[in-house]
Amino acid sequence: MAEKEYVLAVDSGTQSIRAVLFDVQGNELAIEQAQYDPYFSLQPGWAEQRTEDYWSKFCQVTKGLLAKVSIDPGAIAGVGITTQRNTVIPMDKEGNALRPAIIWLDQRVVSRIPPLGLAGKALFGAAGLLDAIRYAQKHSKFLWIQQNEPWIYEKTHKFVQASGFFVRKLTGEFHDSTGMVTGIWPFDYKNLKWYPFGIAYSPLGITQDQCVKLFSPDEVLGHVTRQAAQETGLPEGLPVVVGAGDKQSELLGAGALDPHIAEISFGTATAMHVMTRKYIKEKDMKFFTWPAAIPNTWDIEMFIFRGFWMVTWFKQEFGHREALEAQKRGIAPEVIFDEVVRNIPAGSMGLMLQPYWSPMVYNKYAKGSIIGFSDVHTRAHIYRAILEGIGYELRRLSEIVQRKTGIPFREIRVGGGGSKSDVAVQVAADMFNLPVSRMATSEISALGAAIDAAVATGMHANFEDAVKAMVKKGRTFEPHEPNCRIYSDLYHDVYLKTYTTIEPLNRRIAEIIGYPAEE
Repeated sequence: MAEKEYVLAVDSGTQSIRAVLFDVQGNELAIEQAQYDPYFSLQPGWAEQRTEDYWSKFCQVTKGLLAKVSIDPGAIAGVGITTQRNTVIPMDKEGNALRPAIIWLDQRVVSRIPPLGLAGKALFGAAGLLDAIRYAQKHSKFLWIQQNEPWIYEKTHKFVQASGFFVRKLTGEFHDSTGMVTGIWPFDYKNLKWYPFGIAYSPLGITQDQCVKLFSPDEVLGHVTRQAAQETGLPEGLPVVVGAGDKQSELLGAGALDPHIAEISFGTATAMHVMTRKYIKEKDMKFFTWPAAIPNTWDIEMFIFRGFWMVTWFKQEFGHREALEAQKRGIAPEVIFDEVVRNIPAGSMGLMLQPYWSPMVYNKYAKGSIIGFSDVHTRAHIYRAILEGIGYELRRLSEIVQRKTGIPFREIRVGGGGSKSDVAVQVAADMFNLPVSRMATSEISALGAAIDAAVATGMHANFEDAVKAMVKKGRTFEPHEPNCRIYSDLYHDVYLKTYTTIEPLNRRIAEIIGYPAEE
């Protein structure tokens, strides 16, 4: 029998899927990537993807990866999986997806919120959760399917996420990890298990039997079947591990086990995370506490729904010249923009941006804004203002968390596509007045999944040993004191006041034009 020297990680996001091979020291040996078909919207605000595309691309990247490396597949200890979160897929008893996946970007709501009944009102009212359960009902995808696609609902044996879909395909089991549960599920986030009483399920349109069996992030939850081995190229019997969702996996892949170390994921949605051994509840949803990629641990998440999406939006709407130049030079457009904005001073010559291109969860009237225009401003100033606006909002959210936990941040690590921008990372260092480090690999979500698999299969005895061996920092950006002072003054004296100043105007705009509509 070959000695177990490697772990294979699969990271399935919204736009692409990657298979990455790591050794026991966390060195990235090979990577294979495939693009998913773009999500589609049958109605405004909907976002769906075809599950057959998920599986075909999964098989493509695993086969492609193994074809390009000269190793004994028997030396792979296991496959660790992480995926986009809060995706709903109804499956029948045979493991067939009954409709396209409803992904996390989907904003559909139900038209009829069922009554809670006396028992429900008493239970949720006593817990101070009446508003929360109403919000959850309105946005429940299970309830939407029950009301709008009853023929699908009747055949649904299990509701799974993208991770659970892959596990069923690979192992034949309806299993998943506690670390994958985020968003609207009948899940006890404090005790990391499904709620034991039915009254938590029926208001959301799901039953206890429709929920999959959950495992800890450090447990093997199945093995690759013969059929799956033929389709994926993975060895039959290979242990399958699901640690957590992609954002929690990034936090682990960044090695941020210490609650004084935060991680920023500069992705489509930009999020800041910190790990904690204590469950912290935030009833106003100004931050979220999800299961982490480590057992009995939580991930506090601060979230900007349209984070680096705004950078993509800017490039598509205003960055055609830079895109053409990047194409000619064979480099990413971000490199061109970094060159352009490097000479724009901190503060963007007075431009201030609120990054609410999509409303905050707890206030639908929050809107994006840019103030401070004059005739000196160019597209480069707007681009830098976007990066700074993301930074201001992350700082605001982080201060809420630090006050709540009493634990100050002393270091920041970064991941996600936006972390490749030197300017974006330097802005973060200056905004927080803290050192900000890239990691040695850009695939830190996959590395987090690999760490979970390494611990679950015994390659490393525990998470501390695994992180020490497998996680390595790359370049560290130190804060520039003059910029720190500028950002601190603008943050306290302008940014924090902008929202409260503009919010009444946004409400009046909504009254005049009818958007967003009153509920």
